[in-house]
Amino acid sequence: MIKEISFALKPINIELLHEEILVILSPLTFSGITTDENFIRVIVADSISSAEEALIATVVVSHEPLGLTQSQQDEEDRVINTVDIRGRLDASGLRDKTPQQIYTQLQNQIDAWTTIGDEKADLREWLPLLAAAVVWLSSKD
Repeated sequence: MIKEISFALKPINIELLHEEILVILSPLTFSGITTDENFIRVIVADSISSAEEALIATVVVSHEPLGLTQSQQDEEDRVINTVDIRGRLDASGLRDKTPQQIYTQLQNQIDAWTTIGDEKADLREWLPLLAAAVVWLSSKD
């Protein structure tokens, strides 16, 4: 049997709250969380103890809705990195060039290298762009 423990509605990150409750309850006794216009409901086995109910209340009350789960943080990082990569590509002068034009431009720049410092500076710019391009192209459907 299951029961619902209700709390007054407040802002929550439902995925994070779910993970936080799983820290204190077994997946066998915790079924999930629902919300409506008035309440947050934690659905649990009716066999949980009053001490576990008190822990759930503590977790819900202290929940930080702006926190992120690891998967949410990973997605946010991916979006930020994509924006950064696009900005670097725009700044590189390679945007909207054909593969042949890019090859020629890079080959000309390599031919102009006169010091190790020039090589390092160019490679620091190009290698992350190339790696990002490979990852981006391989993730396309």
